[in-house]
Amino acid sequence: MIDSPDALKELLPNVSRETIEKLAEFREMILAEDQNLISKNDKNFIWIRHFYDSLRLAQFITSNGNDIIDIGSGAGLPGIPVSIIFGSKNKVFLCENRPKRVSFLNKCIVNLDLKNTEVIPIKAEKIENKKFDIILARAVSQLNHLLSISYNICKKNTTLLLHKGVHIDEEIVQATKYWDFTHVLHENEREKGSFILELKNIIKSIT
Repeated sequence: MIDSPDALKELLPNVSRETIEKLAEFREMILAEDQNLISKNDKNFIWIRHFYDSLRLAQFITSNGNDIIDIGSGAGLPGIPVSIIFGSKNKVFLCENRPKRVSFLNKCIVNLDLKNTEVIPIKAEKIENKKFDIILARAVSQLNHLLSISYNICKKNTTLLLHKGVHIDEEIVQATKYWDFTHVLHENEREKGSFILELKNIIKSIT
């Protein structure tokens, strides 16, 4: 499959023309940056490897005023595509502490007119007095560490949606030594070994 807007549309038929246009602008911003936001090998696969992978999350997110945080947002993946999809129906926070990435994310928010989106320019574990309904993370760290840095921003009913790879079973086994949770693994239909891990009911079992 050739990487293109048409390829994304084939994979996600319900994606609107307006969403495609904003994603195309976002793609150009990624490619125009001096800093390496994605790997050199991925620059020819942004539509499928990055945008499709990000938008796979949409099926697990409802449009009812949720506060969503993307931990370690980096290039804004998956947070910005999720924000584009949901418009003003949810509030999206991009958590990123590296100054150059923060600058890029703020530029994206302005250029793409993402009124429901803002950057939190500190590490997730340093966020105080704010909790979120949905937590996203893609290529950040292993599950046990992710739970450690995000537990302080979890509500009782928070859902975590985490992109994970082939070693996810090992990560789950390790994490259950310290945490109790319920989970479902959703495998990418077009890429074996690529998962979205959906976590709920998170309780720290060892203090």
